[in-house]
Amino acid sequence: MANKRAAELLRNQRADSRAVSPATGRSDTSADSKASPPQDTPQAQNDFPFLNFSHPSDAKASNARKTVRSHVTKQQHQKEQKLQQVRRMKSFQGVASESDQRSPRRLHAETVLPNPPTVIDLPIHNSAGGSSVSSPDRASASPSNATAPSPTCQPQQRVNPAELYPEAWHPYIPRIIDSYLSNVALEAHNLDAADIRELLRARFLCFITTDAAPYYAVMLVATSHYERSRGAKAHVIDPLQLRGMAIREINRALRDSVRATSDHLIAAVAHLACFEALCCNRNAFNTHMTGLLRIVSMRGGLPTLGLNGLLERLLLWIDANATHLLGTRLYFDKAAFPTTAVHPRPNARRFAGEAA
Repeated sequence: MANKRAAELLRNQRADSRAVSPATGRSDTSADSKASPPQDTPQAQNDFPFLNFSHPSDAKASNARKTVRSHVTKQQHQKEQKLQQVRRMKSFQGVASESDQRSPRRLHAETVLPNPPTVIDLPIHNSAGGSSVSSPDRASASPSNATAPSPTCQPQQRVNPAELYPEAWHPYIPRIIDSYLSNVALEAHNLDAADIRELLRARFLCFITTDAAPYYAVMLVATSHYERSRGAKAHVIDPLQLRGMAIREINRALRDSVRATSDHLIAAVAHLACFEALCCNRNAFNTHMTGLLRIVSMRGGLPTLGLNGLLERLLLWIDANATHLLGTRLYFDKAAFPTTAVHPRPNARRFAGEAA
C-alpha cells in the first residue's frame, strides 16, 4: 500500500515538473502562454524555488532544509527592505511638510540675524580731532555726520583686530595701544609732545591698522612697553607668540611684489628691530636693520617715505635710541641716507616705554 502511494506521488511530481519550468515559473504550453502572458504574471511568483523529491523522506535532507531556510530568509529580508523604504518616504514627506509650514518670521530670523562680529575700539582720531574706531561697520554707520577720515586710512580697508589676535587678548589691545601712543615722543619741528601724540593717533595708528604686518609689529613693541611700565601680569598677551605672528606676516609681505617695498612693511621691520633692541638681542636687531636699509634704498631713500615725513622721523627715532641702547653705530647715517630731518636725542626711558 505504501509503495503504491509513493509511486503515485512520484508520478504527480514528474507531471508538475514537465508542466512548469523552475527557471521561469511559466507554462511550457502555447495555450498557457497565450492565456497568461509574462507581463501579467506577478513578480512574486518568480521567487518560489521548486524542490523535486523521489521519495517523501528526501524532504528531510539537509540540502532541502537549507534551501527552504534560505528562501524564507530572503523573503523576510525583502519585506524588511520594503518596510524601511516606506518609513523613509513617510519621514521625508513629514520633514518637507514641516518645512513648508514653518513661519516666514522664523526663517527670516535664522537667515538674516547672525551673531554680530566682535568689535575692538582703538584710540584712532581723524585729522579734525574726532574719534574713530577700527571696525569698518562702526566707522561707516553714519557717514553724513562723521568727519572724513585721514587719507591714509579708509575705513573699508582697516584690518579688524578681532580677526588677528586670540580672543583672550582682545580686552588688552586698546589700552596697550593707547599707552604706547602716549609714551612715544618723536621730535618734530614746531610740534610739542601733545601735538606729536595727536599726530600718531590721527595718522600713524590709522595707517598701521590697514595692514597686518605693521599691526603685529607695533603691538609687539607696545606690549613690551606696557609690561615694563605695569608689570608682567598686566596682560595675558604672549610676546613670543606675537613675535612669531609678526615675523610670519613680514615674510609673507616680502613675497608680495606690491607689499615688499611698501610703507607698511618698512614700519613693520623697523618696529620688529625696535623690539629686538629692547630685548638686547644685538644679532637679531642687526639683521632687521640691515634688511630695513635695503628696503629703504629700493624706495629711493628716507625722503620718499609716506605719512608726510612721519615715517621717516619714526625710523630715525628708532635708529637713534636702539643704537644708543646697544652701543652700536647709527644705521641711517646722513652720508648714506640724506634727510632733512635729524636723529633725535636718545631718551632711554621713553624708548623703553617708561614715563619721562
